[in-house]
Amino acid sequence: MIMTAKTPILLVIFFLSSICSVSYGQIKPDTLRIYPEEAEQLFLRNNLSLIAERLNIDQANALILQAKVWPNPNLSIDEINLNRNSTSESIPPLFGSFARNQQFTVQLEQLILTARKRKKNISLEVSNKQLAENTFIDFLQSLKVEFRALLANLLFNQETFSDLERQAQLVNKLVKAQEVQLQEGNISQASYLRLKALGIELLSELNETSEERNKLQSNLKTLMAISGSTFIVLNDNKLNEKTINKWSDMPYTALLEMADHHNSQLKIANSLKEVSSSTLAVEKAKRIPDLTVNLNYDRNGSTMFNFFGAGISFDLPLFDRNKGNIKYATIEMKKQEQLTEEKRNAIRNQLDETYKNIRQRIQLYRSFDANYLVQLEKMQSSIANNLLSRNLSLLEFLDLFDSFKSNKQLYYKTKRDIQLQACELTYIIGKDL
Repeated sequence: MIMTAKTPILLVIFFLSSICSVSYGQIKPDTLRIYPEEAEQLFLRNNLSLIAERLNIDQANALILQAKVWPNPNLSIDEINLNRNSTSESIPPLFGSFARNQQFTVQLEQLILTARKRKKNISLEVSNKQLAENTFIDFLQSLKVEFRALLANLLFNQETFSDLERQAQLVNKLVKAQEVQLQEGNISQASYLRLKALGIELLSELNETSEERNKLQSNLKTLMAISGSTFIVLNDNKLNEKTINKWSDMPYTALLEMADHHNSQLKIANSLKEVSSSTLAVEKAKRIPDLTVNLNYDRNGSTMFNFFGAGISFDLPLFDRNKGNIKYATIEMKKQEQLTEEKRNAIRNQLDETYKNIRQRIQLYRSFDANYLVQLEKMQSSIANNLLSRNLSLLEFLDLFDSFKSNKQLYYKTKRDIQLQACELTYIIGKDL
């Protein structure tokens, strides 16, 4: 292959053109264009982890059902003689020829739970069900936060990619124009190479943004349970003043009250406290022995030919009064009370931090004019034309270009950060506003 002086230039232009051809605007056969709200509905309907976690509630219901049943009675048939000898007495049959010369005993036993153990076990399983429900709610809300954060990051990625793409196209045109100027001797090679280096930097940023996009796409498709070949394109549900005011104007005390009543982590802590209280009640009830009552029939096994009797049995609590388990359950309940209070304090501190952060982000967002991005876009084109017309030096162009580029990214980042902080705040207060 013959290399010429133009070869490196052509390669740079080729790579810039290639990366610019892969954009979010290009419609693919398996492209899924969707609004964030629609994507969330698809996620809630299809996510396999949510479906599996929801089954824990069904399992808890099954355990409540099991706790409600009484112990089964026990039937035993014993002391059946297998042979007769010379000392055996003649035994008449029960009916017909059945059980002639046959000795046996029959006993029916039933366990009676004392100290309301059955009711307390049901109460324990109800507490476990409430824990399962609150755990599911927390899992759902945390997964929604993760999903919404991915959506916000993908939207940020789309906007950044499109902006970098336009800038790469602009620099690509400048590189072509400056190549002609270089050949005519109107500019130095150093100036030309600096401009070409800018194009390579943009190419590198596009590659990094594309890799980040692929990662976001993969995570979203996993959560939504859709085909790996699908390419997701989010329709921008733009931030509006109403949405921003909803967060900035909400009183802190109102958010604090919502967090105290609806925060899923706090609900889990309270459920664990209820479970420990129910467990303590069950352990205390175990101090009282259960009763076993029985009815029995003895055929020719005693002084009576047909003996009918009744009995009762229970453990004597002389050595084991379940003190260890009661003490353990008591300590567990005290521990859960402390952990619940700690969780409440942590949630309030998280709320305070997130509330301040989102207000600061909103304040920064409001510092941008409504047409700020449009103005920056026009200015980037304008300084490119001024560079070609030699009304701007290369250093002035690079300085302005970098400043406009950074401000665009700051705008997109601020908008994304508001959405991320809103996700976090929603999780803390435990509900959507």
